[in-house]
Amino acid sequence: MLGGAEAAHRSQQGVLARLVASRTTCCRNGVTLWNHDALNANVGLKSQENTSFELIASDSISDKSSALNISASLKASFLSGLVSVGGSATYINDTKSSSHNARVTLKYSRTTKFDQLTMNHLGAQNMTYPEVFDKGTATHVVTGILYGAQAFLIFDREVSTSENIKDIKGSLQLMIKKIPTFSIEGEGKLNLTEQEKESVTRFNCTFHGDFALDRNPVTYEEAINTYANLPKLLGQKEEKAVPVKVWLYPLSKLDNRAAKLVREISNNLISKAENILQEMTDMNMQCNDLMRHPAAETFPDIKRKIHQFREYCEQFTLVFQKQLAQTLPSIRGGAMQEVTLGNILAGKDRSPFAKLHVDGYLSTKRQEMDFVSSYLKVLANIKVLPSEHELNQVVTDPMVEFIVCFNFTSLNEEETYLSDLTKWLPILEHLESKVYQPKTVTPWFKNTDINKKSRKCVRAFQEFTQANASREDTRYIVTCTSDKKNPGVSIYLYEHGDLVCDSFLPPGKPSPVLVSLAHDMVKLSLKPSDFGEEFVAGYSIDYRKQEEETWKTHRTENKDQEVNLTGLQANKPYQVRYSSVCKAGLSAASDITVVKTLPASPPETITCISEPTNLHLHWKEPKVIGEGVIITEYNIAYKEGEHDNPTWLEKRTGKKTEKWVIEGLKPKTSYAIRVQAICGDHGTSAPSGEIEASTSDTQSSNIKYQMLKDSKLLTEGKPSVYELGTELSDCGYRKYRLGKENLSKTKKVILLVGGTGKTTLINGIANYILGVDWKDDFRFKLIHEVTDKTQAHSQTSLVTAYEMNHEMGYNIPYSLTLIDTPGFGDTQGIDQFKKVTEAIYAFFTSDRAIDQIDAVCFVVQAALARLTPTQKYIFNSVFSIFGKDIKDNILILINFSHGERPPVLEAIKTADIPCPRDSNGDPIHFKFNNSAVFANNESSNVSFSEMFWTMGAQSMKTFFTSLNTTQSKSLKLTKEVLQERKRLQVNLQALQPQIKAGLVKLDEIRKTEASLKQNQDLMKANKNFEFEIEVTVPVQEEIPHGQFITNCQQCNFTCHKICSKADDKDKIRCAVMTNGYCTVCPNRCIWNVHFNQKYKWKYVKRKEKRTYEDIKKNFEAARGEVMTAERIFQELNNQYEAVREAVLILIDESSRSLKRREIALVPNPLLTTEYIDLMIQSEEQEAKPGYKERIQSLKEVRKDAEILENIEKGEELLPEQRTNLTNPYRFRYDILGKNGRKKAASENEVIKKLRLDEDHR
Repeated sequence: MLGGAEAAHRSQQGVLARLVASRTTCCRNGVTLWNHDALNANVGLKSQENTSFELIASDSISDKSSALNISASLKASFLSGLVSVGGSATYINDTKSSSHNARVTLKYSRTTKFDQLTMNHLGAQNMTYPEVFDKGTATHVVTGILYGAQAFLIFDREVSTSENIKDIKGSLQLMIKKIPTFSIEGEGKLNLTEQEKESVTRFNCTFHGDFALDRNPVTYEEAINTYANLPKLLGQKEEKAVPVKVWLYPLSKLDNRAAKLVREISNNLISKAENILQEMTDMNMQCNDLMRHPAAETFPDIKRKIHQFREYCEQFTLVFQKQLAQTLPSIRGGAMQEVTLGNILAGKDRSPFAKLHVDGYLSTKRQEMDFVSSYLKVLANIKVLPSEHELNQVVTDPMVEFIVCFNFTSLNEEETYLSDLTKWLPILEHLESKVYQPKTVTPWFKNTDINKKSRKCVRAFQEFTQANASREDTRYIVTCTSDKKNPGVSIYLYEHGDLVCDSFLPPGKPSPVLVSLAHDMVKLSLKPSDFGEEFVAGYSIDYRKQEEETWKTHRTENKDQEVNLTGLQANKPYQVRYSSVCKAGLSAASDITVVKTLPASPPETITCISEPTNLHLHWKEPKVIGEGVIITEYNIAYKEGEHDNPTWLEKRTGKKTEKWVIEGLKPKTSYAIRVQAICGDHGTSAPSGEIEASTSDTQSSNIKYQMLKDSKLLTEGKPSVYELGTELSDCGYRKYRLGKENLSKTKKVILLVGGTGKTTLINGIANYILGVDWKDDFRFKLIHEVTDKTQAHSQTSLVTAYEMNHEMGYNIPYSLTLIDTPGFGDTQGIDQFKKVTEAIYAFFTSDRAIDQIDAVCFVVQAALARLTPTQKYIFNSVFSIFGKDIKDNILILINFSHGERPPVLEAIKTADIPCPRDSNGDPIHFKFNNSAVFANNESSNVSFSEMFWTMGAQSMKTFFTSLNTTQSKSLKLTKEVLQERKRLQVNLQALQPQIKAGLVKLDEIRKTEASLKQNQDLMKANKNFEFEIEVTVPVQEEIPHGQFITNCQQCNFTCHKICSKADDKDKIRCAVMTNGYCTVCPNRCIWNVHFNQKYKWKYVKRKEKRTYEDIKKNFEAARGEVMTAERIFQELNNQYEAVREAVLILIDESSRSLKRREIALVPNPLLTTEYIDLMIQSEEQEAKPGYKERIQSLKEVRKDAEILENIEKGEELLPEQRTNLTNPYRFRYDILGKNGRKKAASENEVIKKLRLDEDHR
């Protein structure tokens, strides 16, 4: 038996001979059989020095009892609470708090001496107080005591989840084994490795012993120091040793009256009792572990249930110990049988506190928490709100629109087992044969359906939160709210603070798309996840080119799973992904699908010409062809009969050609046909749409059908339009040839000039010649030009010849060449005339140009009531190209005619346009209306269009019959006109900057005079002042390398902007030179002062400051006399008139340069006044800075030009006109007057005199 704490402080005599009640295992204090003197006289003393230590690795009650040398009987009393412990014996109550702790205990044991009673004490005659036997309580007397001390140093080390507890326990044992070694060696410091030092820092030490310590050790190093000092703590004479073991003698052997120990409790029953209490200890340790589980730490309701269960088990332990404390003394005294204790022990196994049920519950709770913890790991980044209060704070936040809540709905549910424990606790002491029958309940997390749903929910929720992490109006949380309708887990959806759905299923990650491809489109077949599909409101599709980083997004507003992505590029790989859309956000995006658009669009506009056994196919190449794609050939698929015939026959063209003949077919049989482009390694296009065509029963030999076979389909319709298969020949100009040259037929050449309508007229002519009828389902185009110009501008940009060589079946008996010119009369103004003239010049001066002309046809609109100056200019400009011998071959073709007499005829007569006349005096003309050429011949107004078609055919017949009788004219004279006009054109270009400079000079003089008038008072006072005016100065501008130019070194003037003479020695042959003198530069300098230079001269306007003093000095220096203010104004006026006259001469010269008097059909396209009108119109349209001042100057010059025209016509001037005549015009008027005012003596003399006057000034 171990001494109590009280006995440890008593004298040895007080312990020896003490009486003990073994039934209750307690000492009878103050009761003894011998007095003090008798006891001391017969005590034997013996030294018994011994020191030992051992390691204890187990923490069980059994192993602790063994370490303390507790007998089975004493253990039973300890387990029942009959015995309390102290000193080193408190070690038995120190148990681990967690199974995650590694524990090793070092036991230190020291014995010093042994005291015992001699045999003299045991004789009846020697007992001082024999009456003790009559009390019947004590059963034994202490006859021997072993003195010493024991200590237990408990070392604990917490083990993490990543460590192995056995390995940690092993290393712990190794380090503890070293402690006695350190103490024996007695070294001042520990010799540990760095790893050992790091390891021991994690040790915790607890001390239980019979030694009085100033401070209990906590660390490993403190434990070593404590262990080393233990022997010293017993005192120098070991007087502080305590009883560690006693020997008992039964009193019944001394006297029959003494109480007896009837029986000891069997070891089997004691072991069972020990096991039950060990189970409760283990249960407490497991509960501690479970309450530190992450799930329990997160959700207090789980921890509350475990805490409640532990309290129930502790109550059970108290009841059980109470039963043992009541039963053990009775069994030892014989009042009860052992079977009573057996029933108590068996009752525990029949109760809900049986190990099977306790372990089952704890295992279930651990599984539940592991389940919850695994879900929390998945949702690690989601905020957990375990209480309803915290949830309400988020729900009521006005800035939050949506809350998506992952809710554990079964953690708070009442548990049947805990309810059963509360019912069994009050009746544990009164159980007889009642057996606990637990109800069979499947935990919610083990329910198969709930488990499947939970897995889907957590995945979907996790994906949903990641996909919508950027949304600021939505919160994602994890909560724990009881909901029996949705056991296990459920996702709640709150909107604006209200719970709108307690079983929300966020749409899951959809499957990859299924794709069908086109060249510019991908058709997606979406496959949303079954999970949450009922909440899907639409889809968000992301796509991008594979090489791009930025996604484009296409949103759908409905649940339609067929979606087209349009506007893609051909032959490009694209990445596609998509998400399902619900009101709270997007699902996770599907895996990326890589698709590649087809290399080209399908072939277009398939048409077919039928023969008995052949089908002639024509189509257009794909409108869209991908980058880097080349169409190598086509695949033609066809099948006989209806669409349900699955068998397609295929033919490949072998090369890129947009026509094919399917041969060997059955006559009068229907076929379905489609065409597909083959693009080499890039794959194929999608097939074209199917067409139906039938072979014919007869072969047509009509020329139009023969032409149709070689034509290219432009547009499919009613009728379809084909481009004739012409050949472009390289003959120095653009020329298209239809058919082979027929030398047996005569040739006719017509030139078409004019504004809008020529292209349609030419196409109408082609359809008439080829015999196309109104009811034919096709039309031909001889001209097909694609342009982005507006209708206000002619489409024809070059002079082009269309040669239709005669073949059998033509509606005319000769070959025909149509010369189409650029559109005269465009809204582009006078600049367009220059371009047209240049184009015609290049055409007719070509070495291989046409050398005859049968008709010059001027195309005009029927509704034109009068000709504007611009239109007159255009008429005269065109006709001035040709020689006089072409007059009888000029014809008027009137477009947009409706049958009545066209108003344009009167306008042409009024304008006195040179052309042959008919018997009525009208210009010979032919009326056309081509609105029906390409009109729909199956529309509702077909009769109206057919009428115009018939009228047009009749007009064509009349025109070509008349053309057949027209005599052809040589173009030799016309070429001379064009060559002369080329030279004059150079002059004209050079005169323009001189005219503009003159206009600016007029403005300069005008503004100088205005400034002086504003300061007239200062002038009279002879005071100086300053003002600013705009002047024109010459500047140099670099020209491109390789370009040649002619500059006058004396005039600082560019006479020829683009000259063909590279060598300065050849400048005498420059186009601007005549008789060795320049016809362009202001001073008409000799040719050898003209050079090629790297720059050209241009005139720019600059602002300069002038002073009155400078002007006055200049005039005084020029006149050689003092100038008054009045004389200065007079000189400015004279200077202004001189410049105005010079400008008029330059304009007149420009106007007259556009003529060829000797051989031109129309010598002068415009009068000078008309030319000035065009210049004013051009200034108004361009509206460049200073245009208003230039217009004012032009209007003043026009007045002089009008007087000049009256002079040349021989008309008498009005008195005021004669008064206003300046010197140059008075000179011309006088010359014309002497000769009857019919003709000027010499225009060159007039101009020369004007220039001499200017030079003199």
